[in-house]
Formats: sequence, structure tokens, C-alpha cells
Amino acid sequence: MTTVRTAPAPARRPRTGSGATYARAVVDQLRMHATSPMAIFSTLAMPCVFAFVVHANATRGFSRHTTSDMAVGSAGIGMLDSIIVLVLFSMMGEKQWKTLYAALGSPGGLVPVVLGRLTGTAVQSLTALPGTLLVLGLLFGVDGGFDWTRWLVGGVLLSFATASVIGLLGFVVLRFPFSAGMTNGLTGLIMALSALIVPQSALPAPVRKVALIVPQSHVMAWIRGAGADQLLATVGLTAVFCALVVIAVQRLEKTVRHDALPLEA
Repeated sequence: MTTVRTAPAPARRPRTGSGATYARAVVDQLRMHATSPMAIFSTLAMPCVFAFVVHANATRGFSRHTTSDMAVGSAGIGMLDSIIVLVLFSMMGEKQWKTLYAALGSPGGLVPVVLGRLTGTAVQSLTALPGTLLVLGLLFGVDGGFDWTRWLVGGVLLSFATASVIGLLGFVVLRFPFSAGMTNGLTGLIMALSALIVPQSALPAPVRKVALIVPQSHVMAWIRGAGADQLLATVGLTAVFCALVVIAVQRLEKTVRHDALPLEA
């Protein structure tokens, strides 16, 4: 009598969830660009120049020392500048390394990769917060009424709010062929709408209304003394922009599958 033996079924490899893909994208972003000299330079150089100009032209009645809103607003310029550069290079890197189709076939698709990259850039941009304060403190000193809580909480919220807005640029870089003009005027436009240097009340009326759409203007209002409702608006609008990024990337995935859109061209 012949005994038939069946080979054991091969063990299934555990599927990598979108959470693991997201975490790996964050780590990759930090590992690849954390020590980039250009990223560090753009984070600190531009905000310190702006702060010097503002301080040199401050009118009588304003503090001649570094205030919390001046410190966060100046750091916000560096965050904005570095996040734009890092998002651009990160998405272009994904294209050049031919990793997008592999990510597209993973359980979470492209969404956790893009969100992970944005989170990594937001964390990296936080170097502008203590770095800018150190430089400004050495140049002008720190004001006696400096609000350390609003400086720290506001600075962290500002970095993630900026990353959520610039996340839409990441979608554009993935969707369309790269052009050097993609970021023309973007820094100045977002800087104005974010009320980093001047309060919302000092902006022209049409610009002031548009500025209410971006979360950065609300966190800057809170740093300048507004109530907790501005914090809630910041968190809510940051979530809205993150949701827009997710929807845009998911739409891109459908287009790639339906129309055979080349992602890595």
C-alpha cells in the first residue's frame, strides 16, 4: 500500500501593512536628507536674513529684542523654504529610483509613502525652531516677555501645517513631468498668506480673506495672543490639507491603473 505524502504548504509571508510603509518612508526621509548641508542652510539662512531686516526697520514702540512671534515667524520662513526643497527632491528621488510601481503594488499604495515623506520633512524642518532662536538671541537678545509655550507649541504646529499645505506640491511632482518653474513664486505666496512676518490685520483685505484658508495664519494668530479657537482652526485645516493630499494621490493611483500613466518618466 502506497502512502502519499503531501508537502506542507509554504509559509505565507506576512503582508507589510500601510503603517509599516509609512514608518519606513519617514525613516528614509530622515536618513537621506537629515545631514544635507543645503537643507540645513536653507532652514537657517533665509529666516535670519528676514529677521535682521525686520529688526533693523522696527519702529519705535516695538521690542528691540527677539519676541516669540518674531522667533516663530522667522523660523517659519526657514521651514517653508526647506520643506519645498525637500518635498521636491524626495518625490523626484522616488521617480528616479524606480520605487513608485513597487509602492503602488503594496497594500497601502502610494498614500503612506507620500504621507511618510511629508512627516519626515516636517520633523526635519523643526531644526529651524531652535536654530533661528539661537542666532536671533545672539544678535538681538531675547525679550523679557518671551512666551516659551507659544514658541514651542506654535513652532511644532507651524511645521506640520506647512508640510500639509506643501504636500499638494508633492502630488504635482508625481503627476506631471518635472519643470524648474513648478515652484516659481510659491515661497513668497505661501509666506504672505501665512502671516509669518506681519499679523493678519496688516494684510490687504483680499489677501486677509484668502489667508484664512491656510492653517499657518491661524497658528501665527495664536502665537500673537489669540485664543485657543485659533489652535483648533490650525489642527482642523491641517487635517483638511492632509485629506486633500490623500484624495489627490488616490486619484493619481486610479489614473495610473486606468490610463497606464507613466509615473517614473
